[in-house]
Parts: sequence; C-alpha cells; structure tokens
Amino acid sequence: MKLRIGAIVLVAAFAAFMMANFARADDAAQEKPDVAAIKSLKAKSFVVPDCGDMKMVLIKPGTFTMGSPENEVGRGDDEAQHEVTISKAFYMAEIEVTHGQYMPIMRPNFRPILVGLGRYGQSGSEINGGGSFLTIERERRDLSEYAMDGMTWDEAVAFGRTITERERKAGRLPKGYVYRLPTEAEWEYACRAGTKGQYNVQAEKKLIFAVCNGYPGCNGDRFHLRPVTHGDAPQPFAKHRTPNAWGLYDMHGNLYEWCLDWYGPYPEGAVSDPVGPDKPSREKRRVARGGCFLSGQAAQYLPDVPGVADRYLRSAARNCFPHDHQMRINGMRLVLAAEIEKSTHLTK
Repeated sequence: MKLRIGAIVLVAAFAAFMMANFARADDAAQEKPDVAAIKSLKAKSFVVPDCGDMKMVLIKPGTFTMGSPENEVGRGDDEAQHEVTISKAFYMAEIEVTHGQYMPIMRPNFRPILVGLGRYGQSGSEINGGGSFLTIERERRDLSEYAMDGMTWDEAVAFGRTITERERKAGRLPKGYVYRLPTEAEWEYACRAGTKGQYNVQAEKKLIFAVCNGYPGCNGDRFHLRPVTHGDAPQPFAKHRTPNAWGLYDMHGNLYEWCLDWYGPYPEGAVSDPVGPDKPSREKRRVARGGCFLSGQAAQYLPDVPGVADRYLRSAARNCFPHDHQMRINGMRLVLAAEIEKSTHLTK
C-alpha cells in the first residue's frame, strides 16, 4: 500500500513538473514572438508582449463589396454598395480591448473612489478620470477580461499610439506599420471575412436575438446581446461564441468599436484603401461599428417589426458618435496596419 501511494505521489509530482514546464514554455513563447515573421507579415497570429495577452490575427488583402443591397432587412440609407480593395495585409486583435489590456498601460494609477454612487457604479469624476462604467467593487468580480467600455475615440487613438511607440522601440513593427484604429473599410472587410449576408456567421435569427436567462451563450447564441439577468453592461470576451472565418470574436454586439474615419457618405465607384472623408460632415462624429449589448433589445418588444433588431448589428450597419463623448456602449479593437498619411484623419 505504501509503495502504491508513493508511486501515485511520484506520478502526481512528475505531472505537476511537466505542466509547470509547459506553462513556462508557453510563457516564453509569448514573451518572444517571431519578430521576423511579424515584420514580414508572415505570422498567422502573435501575442503583443506585455499587453494582457492581446492576440493579433493576420487579415490578408483582398477585394469585397462594402455596404448592403437595397433589399437587406434593417438597411440604413447610408450603406450604398461599392467595391473596395484592401491592398495590404494587416493584423487585427482577436477580441475587443479589455480592461486588463488597457488600464495597466493607460491608467496604471487609477483607483475607484466613490463606488456605487453613480448609476453604473462610479461617480462622474471617476469616469472622467479614465475609468470604466463598471468597477470591480460594484460587481464583486474581476473585470480584466471584460471589454473596456466608456472609451472615447481620442482615448482609443492614444492607446494605439502608446503601443506603437513601445513596439517601435523594441524593433517589432513592420516597416510603415503602426498600431491604430481600423479604417471603416478595414473593419467591414475583417468583419465579413468573405461573407455577403447580414452577418458573418450562419445563425438563425431566433438565436441571434435570443434573450438569455443566464450567461450569454444560451441556445448557442452567436453574438452578445443583453441577457435579462446581467443588466446593461458589456460581458467578458467569450470564446464559446462563434468567431468569423478570420477567427475574430464579437464583431457583432458587446461594444461598438471605434473606427478611424470621420462619418460621411461613401465614395462612388470602386476604391482602394479608403480612409473616409477629409472633414467631418456631422458635428465631428467618428464612425463606430458592430453594434453593442443594447442593440438587439428591440427584438424583445417588437418581434414582428421587420428590421428593428437588425438595424445596428449587421456587417454593413453604420453608426457614429462625437469623438470626445464617453459612452458605456463604446470600446475598441486595435489593428497593426499601414500608417495613414492623411493627418486630417487624426485630428479632433
């Protein structure tokens, strides 16, 4: 009996040793990305060092039809179809930027002060100080894997610049490439991943607009809309939800994702690598895409009205917000892509 127990202990110890070594090997692999492959745009994916395990996925160049056909349910009148060519490969973050990726870098000294006084758990001064609309104390949960909500366009651009400066010093950037917000065309191209319909995955409408009685994912739900027991808040990234063909998650729902462009009408005819209007057409509003955790609520109350629930979540759906407004529905997703030379697109 003693020999048997001793053997079991030895096996367990050996297994623990091997797991620890595998973990260290994984950590080492993440700490030392294949810089040559990244700089030559040959790496299929990589993790940005010291950035909360931010995984970047390669998006190959190609041509697609941007916008929506006139008969698409939920279509807006600003979605005129036109051919767009994305001429250069780029990398896009697998998930929306999380608290764990953003706060340690951009707000390392942030601490909540008046927890619970605001409707969403913080006081106005805390939100204006760069915090989220959620707090660990309010919800009694770790927010590190929750999408970073309440981010302005200006803050999103600053985050990209910060990562760019750090990676440039480390010598890990492809020539002429920077971390930034995607252009609206890059966003829709990456979202569609070769699809031409309303959404980038195959899903029945009843699944897309399911109102869950628990954690998002009930009924095989593909996108995150608002489950009734989780309130008005974004959820953690969830890899049980279906990614698109590129391997990108939550391109529909969770948080609106800022794009680089000013909002304005689409160009007429075929274009290559469009970057939007030179100047804003609506009160300095920037494009935001993908819808959010509130976008499907209309499906609960108006289930028989065509297009109500589809309006903001579709691949072609457009929206826009003032660049400096902090809203609980807005977040971001970084790309590593060719630098945009037009300085007007980076001014407020």
